[in-house]
Amino acid sequence: MLQLISIALALPALVASPRLAAASAALVAVSNVVLLARLRGNRQVSLGSMFLFIYAVFHVGLTPYLILGAMPRLLTGSTGDPLTWLLSPQIAAALVLVTVSMAAYLLGYAAVACRRSAGRHQRAAAAARDRVATSSIVWMGPILILLGTVLLLKVVLSEGLNTLGADNYALFRTEQHTPELAWSFLSFGIGMAVLGTNGRLGKSHWWALAFLPVVIVPLVIGWRSGTIFPLAAFLLAWSRRQHVRIRLWHGAAFLGLLTLGSVVRQAREGGPSGFRLTAASLNPLDGLAEMSATLRTVVVVREWDVNGHVPAVGWQTYWAPVERLIGHALGLDVVPATLDERNLSTVFLAQPELGAIGGSPTAEAYRAAGVVGVVVVMALIGAAVAFLDSRQSWSMWEYSVGMIGYVLLVWTRNNFTPVVAQVLLCLSIICAARLLDSVRSSRLPEPAGPGIQRAGRTSTRQPPS
Repeated sequence: MLQLISIALALPALVASPRLAAASAALVAVSNVVLLARLRGNRQVSLGSMFLFIYAVFHVGLTPYLILGAMPRLLTGSTGDPLTWLLSPQIAAALVLVTVSMAAYLLGYAAVACRRSAGRHQRAAAAARDRVATSSIVWMGPILILLGTVLLLKVVLSEGLNTLGADNYALFRTEQHTPELAWSFLSFGIGMAVLGTNGRLGKSHWWALAFLPVVIVPLVIGWRSGTIFPLAAFLLAWSRRQHVRIRLWHGAAFLGLLTLGSVVRQAREGGPSGFRLTAASLNPLDGLAEMSATLRTVVVVREWDVNGHVPAVGWQTYWAPVERLIGHALGLDVVPATLDERNLSTVFLAQPELGAIGGSPTAEAYRAAGVVGVVVVMALIGAAVAFLDSRQSWSMWEYSVGMIGYVLLVWTRNNFTPVVAQVLLCLSIICAARLLDSVRSSRLPEPAGPGIQRAGRTSTRQPPS
């Protein structure tokens, strides 16, 4: 609440100065991630801190350059998206909206997390652990990742192995390949979340290590989301069982991964023959800046609001996916998401100067209901994440933390359109596993209790006189 009040009081100064807006966004991002880690106790990795950290990476990564008034070398030398949006008069207002989003998210998370007892479910943990250890859901992780591997290999082999490691991202972003890759990445994400929640049950940590080369393939063909989000889902799910704490070396590892991502992009753009490591940029801030281009979606939506180019759709943007889902279930004719202008990505794709620039929960909420929409939506996301973080350990429903958590992590740079269907898919997998376990347990013979007379044994009790 103090953060939101401070932003409101300093709003004129923040909107007038991109440097001040960038500095405040960076400060709130770092402080709120730390606060969320402390809310879980002992700096433990959780879905709450992971969600905000990834959201900040994709929205706040350009702030060091904006504070210094410089341009990132990796983006200025790229032939991809133009960088005129960084010079937009609305860049400061967009950063303020991002700052409001992070403050509202923390408010929603804390409102739920602070009302729940940390040791509330400890008494049932031992019995729940026995049930999970023999549950069929333990093997859903390898099955889902194998399914994603088959779909991914089918796409890669159709284009040829020579497309790996080259700047051929456009080859895979077609109407033919996009659905298959979407299902492949979803299978990777949910499968890795299941493996992480398993902990060491069923040798799941070895399964995750064996599938790691396959999960990295999307990064090689230019789909970073297909690698980043499944690994993040595995980490947050694994941390619930293994109690992973945030340490200083994690920061060093993150900087190393940013540098590696920057080098991979430069290698893809230059091609195997034209790439020279000695001439490549090893600045990790370049990799961070390239990932934070999601901020552009907020800038664009803010410009629409100021210039009145695209009318607002209200809360229909969140009802449209539910409407399509119900229509499909009832066999009714529905407007496809690719043609429905209530979907923010559809509007982006309809404008040639924008195209596939991704999405953002902040941009979507601002288009729906302005600043009020941003506060409401981000606070609700924070409350939902806190509810998931409070799930009972070693229970079947603990799998929902990593599985639904993956869906929410993808939403940090996407739209709400697939969220409803994917959440229902995650819940269906858990319910199907519980049903299968119930069927299996009903077929097992019940053990004889101490007070039950066994067959073939005669009673020694004498009849009354």
